Amino acid sequence: MSFSSDVKNEIINQTEMTKRQRIARLLGMLCFGGRIARSDDGLRLKFATENPKIARSLYQLIKNDCAIKANLRVFRGPKTVVYFVTLDDGLEINDLFHTTGILKRGEELSDFTNFYINSSYVSDTPEKKAFIRGAFLASGSVITPQKNCHLEFVTSHKKLCNDMKKLLEEFGLSVKEAVRKSSYVLYFKNNSDVADILTLLGAYDSVMEYHNIKILKDVRNSINRKMNCDAANMTKTLDAAFRQAQAIEKLKKLGVLGELSDQLQEVAELRLAHKELGLKELGEMMNPPIGKSGVNHRLRKLVEEAEKYD
Repeated sequence: MSFSSDVKNEIINQTEMTKRQRIARLLGMLCFGGRIARSDDGLRLKFATENPKIARSLYQLIKNDCAIKANLRVFRGPKTVVYFVTLDDGLEINDLFHTTGILKRGEELSDFTNFYINSSYVSDTPEKKAFIRGAFLASGSVITPQKNCHLEFVTSHKKLCNDMKKLLEEFGLSVKEAVRKSSYVLYFKNNSDVADILTLLGAYDSVMEYHNIKILKDVRNSINRKMNCDAANMTKTLDAAFRQAQAIEKLKKLGVLGELSDQLQEVAELRLAHKELGLKELGEMMNPPIGKSGVNHRLRKLVEEAEKYD
């Protein structure tokens, strides 16, 4: 099961809601997941999902809070199972839309053009949160920070997209907008924004898991960066040691090394004997011991001396 499914299942398990909050959630699900199809027999409302819990939740909201019995069907394909909640009766769709505020008083189903957020039905903070949760159940998705952090809402209705953007911004969220084919996408890519909206959705267990995954990812990245840095430093040290050893061998072959100072000869012999060691370790082996800068200075003098014979 995906992280996105875990979040949705956690939302569905939230049962302590007033009737107005349940209607607001139902409105969010219908606006972001409902489809009106026109046929010779009239109008038909269809909602499709691959999550059986979401289908049952929508079915129960329509039945218990709107006194309308919808149809619940299952389509089993070769690779996926899709659950459909449908209403085939125009009068029942008309009643449902009036109950949820999709149609205003005096309007009929024939007047319906697009889904939008009716502020009269999404007025206080709990109702706004309920609507957002319904919208996420219908069309939302989230990717854990283990991959590329991303949370989004998708709709095919421009006005609904604009309404939803304003609603999310009321909670101080920084929302980005994009067009993907024929759909409008509201998305978040910032880790803190995704955590904030998961909290807004009431998915508190998922928020904790999200933070744990984020911490684990950060620790792994930190370890990888340190390992890469250590490897780079090791390569740099070995390359420098190789160049120094080449210069010393050249001075030795030319008979020049013995003419240099005792300090240079001592560090030269240590470098030839210990090509794998860093400057600090070489300095500790000298008599008397000297620091990294002293060793580096003497080795650089040896390299410069060898370059005179190029």
